[in-house]
Parts: sequence; C-alpha cells; structure tokens
Amino acid sequence: MKPIRIGLIDFGYRSDNLNSLLKLEDVINYCVVGEEMGFDKFWLGEHHMPKRSLTWNNPANLVPILASHTRKMSIGTAGTLMCIHNPYHIASSFKFYNNIYTGRIELGFANGMPYNGVSMQATGKPNEVAIKEFDAKVTYTVSLLKDEDEYYHSDGIILPPFKGKIPELWTLGNSESSMNRAIKLGTNLCIWTNYYFNPADKETLDTFRQKYYDVHQRMPKIRAVVVGVCHPSAKKAKEITIQQNDEDKVPYGSVSKYHDFILKYQDFFQVDDFMFFNTILNPKERLKGIEQLCYKLNIA
Repeated sequence: MKPIRIGLIDFGYRSDNLNSLLKLEDVINYCVVGEEMGFDKFWLGEHHMPKRSLTWNNPANLVPILASHTRKMSIGTAGTLMCIHNPYHIASSFKFYNNIYTGRIELGFANGMPYNGVSMQATGKPNEVAIKEFDAKVTYTVSLLKDEDEYYHSDGIILPPFKGKIPELWTLGNSESSMNRAIKLGTNLCIWTNYYFNPADKETLDTFRQKYYDVHQRMPKIRAVVVGVCHPSAKKAKEITIQQNDEDKVPYGSVSKYHDFILKYQDFFQVDDFMFFNTILNPKERLKGIEQLCYKLNIA
C-alpha cells in the first residue's frame, strides 16, 4: 500500500469560555503545530451562525493568514459555500493566493446553505433561490480558472497572474450529484467516511474512478475525511464526548481505534489521502490525540 497522507480540518469550534480572537489564535497554533508534526494540509470550514464568539465565517479571509504561518502545508477550504459567493471574486482570490504561496492553496466547493439573513445580505436573494445557483456558480468559477485565454480574448478578463498556476479544486460530498459534478468539471473528490465498510459504497467509488478516467484520461484524486473525538485514552475520549454533549453526533475513541480504522479504510477503498477532524473543543486535549495519531501513522 502507498504511504498515507493526512491533513487536519478545523471549523473553529472551541470552548465557550474563549472569545473569537482567542479561538482564532488557537486555530493558527493548531495549524502550525500540525505542520511541525507532519500533517500535510489544513482545511477550514465555512459556517455562518448567529454566535457572538464565532471564529470566522468566510474561510477565504483566513487562508492567506495560515499560509503565511506555514512553509509546506497546503491550505484550503472545506468548503466554500458558492451559493452566496461571487465566482469572479473567489476565482481571482484563490488563484492569487496559490501563486503567492507556491502552489499550496486548495479550493473546495460545498453545497451548503447558511441562514436566510446571511443569504439576503450576501446575494440579495432568499435561501431557496440562492441554493439553486450553486451548480452554475461552481461551473463558472472553474471555467474562469481553467479557460483563461478564452475569457481574456472574449471579455478582456484577467485573473492575475496571467498564466499562473490555479489552485487544486475539490468537490466535496458523497452523493451521486457530487461525483457527477467532479467528473463534469474535472475536479478532485473529497468524501466523508462512515464506519460501515459496505461493498456497494466501494463499487460506487470504483465506478466513479472509471467514469472519471473515461472522460479525462487520468485517475481522480480522492480524499477521505475522518471525524470524531480522538484521544490517547478511550476512557477520556468518552468523558469528553459526554461533556460536549456529542454522544449522538460524532464517534469517539482512542488513537488506536482511529489508526486502525484509517488503515482498514485505505485497504478497503484504496484511498491513501485523508483529512482528520478531531472535534475535541479543548486545545490541549485535541493536540494529544493528533500527536499520537501522527506518531502511529508514521507521517512525521
């Protein structure tokens, strides 16, 4: 089997006793320490919630900050809610970042919908209208990045630097529509894992690979996200999960449990690229889990 590559996902969730700036400080530290441990990428979620201690809403604002604090690690979004964004601005910003930070920027597309008030402020349209524009906006964003000459000659559009390297593009989702979108646009695919090794799911992924190859004459990059409360101690992991009221929301367990799961998933689905989302809110306890996971996966 190929060596496992693994990165970290962060949605900015932290203990309620921290304000947004202290949470942001910890996100930056988590990213920097993660790179030092051997994690090769760091993705940020996009969430618009009515919380006064919200760490960020648009991850595009944070991408260059994290890229400036790291040297080799890829920085990306998981994912950008294109239904409330302008494709020209997203394409322009992420291409610019990717050329400043030497090919380390990744742009993920997520088909999510924030509160109606956010949709109205961002687009002037209610949720149910804005969400219908997701596919068209993603298609236009990808086209702006890939069809540079066409836009220059037809409309005089330039996304600096001209002929610069575009960011890695990722479609997020396990659904058939997500896989079809990745095939149509030629993006990579990021899926969310579950704990059932279903042969039907493997067949679906294998079929996606073949269809993608038939269209693009190359195999797709596939990345899998593992989510849960991960701690060196299984007992402590359960205690933390109960304290966070997450018993019915996310799995929990020891580092060994997640290590074994990742290896089994790699073997069953033939996926070597992973993201890990440790949902522990306490920064110190969260680091204990990823440090040992890094050691057991031998990625340092």
